[in-house]
Amino acid sequence: MQTMSSPGRAPGLAAAVALLALAAGPAAYAQSYPVKPVRLVHGFLAGGNVDLNARLIAAPMSASFGQQVIVDGRPGAGGTVAAAQVARSPADGYTLFLAAGGHAVSPSLYRSLPYDAVKDFTFITLVTNNPYFIATHPSFPARTVADLVRLARKDPGKLDYATGGVGTGMHLVSLLFQSRLSIKMLHVPYRGGSVTPTAVAAGEVPFMFGSPGEVTPLAEAGKLRLIAVTSGERWKLTPQVPTLSETVLPGFDVRGYSALIGPAGLPPAIVARVNETVREALGRPEVIENFRRKGSEVAPRTPEETQRFVAGEVARWAAVIKAEGIPLQN
Repeated sequence: MQTMSSPGRAPGLAAAVALLALAAGPAAYAQSYPVKPVRLVHGFLAGGNVDLNARLIAAPMSASFGQQVIVDGRPGAGGTVAAAQVARSPADGYTLFLAAGGHAVSPSLYRSLPYDAVKDFTFITLVTNNPYFIATHPSFPARTVADLVRLARKDPGKLDYATGGVGTGMHLVSLLFQSRLSIKMLHVPYRGGSVTPTAVAAGEVPFMFGSPGEVTPLAEAGKLRLIAVTSGERWKLTPQVPTLSETVLPGFDVRGYSALIGPAGLPPAIVARVNETVREALGRPEVIENFRRKGSEVAPRTPEETQRFVAGEVARWAAVIKAEGIPLQN
């Protein structure tokens, strides 16, 4: 994390150590890695769900590596700005990317992207999964999701709702929600999930789709009301909140996730080193509890499982977007 200090080491010496290790072979290179700070990039504002995930995993990674893992948020276009930057970065293990669920959605949601969401990356491990919530201002007349659907049908295209931005997982969930119910609402995109709940609590927009870590603190303070969750079963931390599946959309089960990836061509030994480090961290009781408190479950996987999962998500959402007729974004 940015608040942790890295061991003092002259840049020239660090480079020399890295070159000697590389010359000695991949195993030696992995053993010496990292010899300088590692940048953990994500595509969203500070304080949002993905940023919190990044900071929670950066701390144990820093401790294990003996080098600072610096969280670097590069918000814009649903995470695609950050993804493009990482895809162009050297495949040396010093630039990693914490991708959100929208990473697998973007190839089908945007008209064009400067990268391939699978081929231009090396997959290391899944980190978390979480549902999305529909959260309203306490004064909003819809106290249930059925009430919300009735209001939307009464005034098609006029009911405002917010998300953390075009192309985010919560945005796609909102589009799928509307498509499955044959309703139309007016999207008000904000520049990140961290600012959206505050906007709804202030009455700027009547309701939103958001992640647990973003909406539950304000809900607990009485400033938001949670009326539905997108997971197939009720979320463990909010058992009082009904699912969309049990109310208006039987079988509906959509969750977000975060995955640790790097540029294409990342050396296998480095992939194994980072995977082992993160999996060990995600197995610690205190780390599991920290993630749960913010509304996420840890979900470590092997590199192969992670690539299969994300590739499967790309294919799944491509089919959903085509079948539902969800409009492409510029």
